[in-house]
Amino acid sequence: MRVESWLENVTQYREEMQPLETAIKPKLRQLTGVRAVVFDIYGTLLISGSGDVGSADTGGRDSLVRQSLEESGLLERLDSTPKAADLQRSIQRINADRVTTDCVKPEVDIVEVWRDVLTQSGWTNEPSEIEMVVRLAARYEALANPTWPMPGSVQLLQHLKQSGFTLGIVSNAQIFTLPLMNNLMDCNGLKDAGFSLDLCVFSNRYRQAKPGPRLFEVLRRGLLNQGILPNEAVYVGNDMLNDVWAASEAGLRTAWFAGDSRSCRPREDDSRCRGLVPDVVLTSLMQLPECLPIS
Repeated sequence: MRVESWLENVTQYREEMQPLETAIKPKLRQLTGVRAVVFDIYGTLLISGSGDVGSADTGGRDSLVRQSLEESGLLERLDSTPKAADLQRSIQRINADRVTTDCVKPEVDIVEVWRDVLTQSGWTNEPSEIEMVVRLAARYEALANPTWPMPGSVQLLQHLKQSGFTLGIVSNAQIFTLPLMNNLMDCNGLKDAGFSLDLCVFSNRYRQAKPGPRLFEVLRRGLLNQGILPNEAVYVGNDMLNDVWAASEAGLRTAWFAGDSRSCRPREDDSRCRGLVPDVVLTSLMQLPECLPIS
């Protein structure tokens, strides 16, 4: 599969966005002993138009489905035109079939979801045409969830890399997330941006998502393999449940990023987040260095 053929679908039509201010005030303090900084992607390093990858909101998106099908050359091959709600039902069904005590929060492969929806709409599923489906998934995501670098994200990563911190990622993601981030961050891969690849954990690879424990279990092992204790790492994310609660359960210190109202998730209605206090609260990514032991 040629990466360029579908990468352009998630980047071609993007437009610059700015974060939308929240009413939350920053709470900064020194985090001593931190050796590693681990990030969420959507809503943290990247502005996310819908607030997260694969948003469950389907309102007004039927036209985006149709547009994506037309541009991918698949619409004319279907007996009926699927709707955004069909995608959501497929995601819910596939996830429900995979819930176990060891997989409390499954993650779909969005390409598998699209193949399922297309098949229900009369498409003859040809393995040789998988690139068309990947391009379709990427195009729809670009329309439904436009992205742009969060202000300060590139500068922060460069600063942390130069300061000798070990960098990682734990993110709910899909096949287009990595090339999208590489493109938006203007880098030639995560290693080029300063990330330790052993500490980059993506939900679509493990078919489990945050706030389930699996991704942070993988991260913990990666940290320990590098001689870094969990409490020597700080995790930065915009969601109090998926990020702050899940990371704190794994023993990491936490920085809640509340700098964009599109993706700021206090989760006050979730019992797991009541009384939960992150180590620091950021409203700008460039506030983080003030909290770290940088000489």
